[in-house]
Amino acid sequence: MNRDNAMQGKGMWRAAVAFVLALTISACGGVAVKQPQPQQRAGEPKPAVGRLGLPSGPLRVAVLVPLTGDFAPIGQQLVNAAAIALFEDQQTPFELVPFDTRGTPAGAAAAAAAAAQEQADLVIGPLFGRHVAHAPQALAGSQAAMLTFTNDTALAGGKVFVLGVSVESQIERLALALAQAEKRRLLLLGPEGEYTARALASVQALAATGQLALVRSATFAPDADFNSIAEQVRLLTDYDRRRGAWRAYEGRIVQQVRQSQNPPALLRSEAARFPEDSIRQRMLTGMAAIYDQHISRGRNQALAEVISRIEGVDAMPADDFDAVLLPFGNESLVAVGSMLDLYNAGLPFAQVAGTSVWQQAELSREPSFHGAWYTGLDRVALEPFLLAYRSQYLEEPDPIAVLGYYAARVAAAAADRQTRPVTPAFVQAPQGFQGLGGPVRFGSDNRMQAPLEVFEVTPDGPSPVLPPEAVAAQPTS
Repeated sequence: MNRDNAMQGKGMWRAAVAFVLALTISACGGVAVKQPQPQQRAGEPKPAVGRLGLPSGPLRVAVLVPLTGDFAPIGQQLVNAAAIALFEDQQTPFELVPFDTRGTPAGAAAAAAAAAQEQADLVIGPLFGRHVAHAPQALAGSQAAMLTFTNDTALAGGKVFVLGVSVESQIERLALALAQAEKRRLLLLGPEGEYTARALASVQALAATGQLALVRSATFAPDADFNSIAEQVRLLTDYDRRRGAWRAYEGRIVQQVRQSQNPPALLRSEAARFPEDSIRQRMLTGMAAIYDQHISRGRNQALAEVISRIEGVDAMPADDFDAVLLPFGNESLVAVGSMLDLYNAGLPFAQVAGTSVWQQAELSREPSFHGAWYTGLDRVALEPFLLAYRSQYLEEPDPIAVLGYYAARVAAAAADRQTRPVTPAFVQAPQGFQGLGGPVRFGSDNRMQAPLEVFEVTPDGPSPVLPPEAVAAQPTS
């Protein structure tokens, strides 16, 4: 077949695919996927192959996600997001075939075995890291890469790629922003578990290179009650020492203010002893301003206003740390934020920060978190994808859903270049894969290089702290 005839035939096939997709969308409520084939039995014919013994027809992409059980909603959103890449490339022959993992390790293994029997050219999923180990064995005879949604970087290697935004990459991105703000002395607090352990290890690695300084860290039991968590926050923030230090300082400064002929000058002179724009300096200059505001009502009234504010401070502001990392997003997060406030260890005394797990929390309604930072996927890069998802499915996608789209972009590129199966070498192509959500690239470590941004919590929702390129340009040591 000459090139013109080949193109004409391809165009007819594409038109047919577009027509079938339109029917599928109508029938399935907006999900352009193919129903998985029954498992092959002995003696049954295998999928069609060409004259050279290679599979024919569209590239087959297996999607291993929970479609039943507690995690079915996010599984369906991952399939939906992958289908958006198919909508983008209706000119490219590939099809998505979902396999239900049922949200269990055994279900993931069975889904992977079914995908292998289907002779999938690329495997997307499973969702959870604890399920990934059960899938490669079922796919041992296949050269196809597996693009998993987990963020556990320890699983990356060989045919297994990690799409999830790892805690390590988030801490690295956050460290750039903290360094730019000259807040490198860090406390870390989180529930016992793998995620907190990985966050701690990442901070320790950055501390070893001088990018951060880990002052102290602590963990609490996942089922810990309010009192036990409060005790951990008190110890971590060195509250008792700071409280004693403030009481001693308070006694001295109050006596000096009472005896001074010019209390505001005394307070400003005291403020000058501390670093420029430090919390202590701002507190003291603020008290001097309060005296000036009330002197028209008489010296005694002005002194009373200033002294009441000095005595109202519970503890010395954070002094040996200037940032607190909270890498968790469960129901304890808001309580910890309130405790940091109580112990003069949160904002504005220290920069409170977290990871993308904060995206699930309604922190805009929590005053103790206004001004806090957390890492997340770059919204500028994501917005075209989000618009497409909302338009197609009439709902807001979960933040993790975009990973289904990123994975399907790899499939679309492989189909366009007629590459099958999709091998690890293809996934690691240096130029990456372009799509609505920005470029998708994987390093030689089999980790997706996600476009990350640091957001600030505000009463009106998250706001970018700095563009990624602006922070990346800052020195880190």
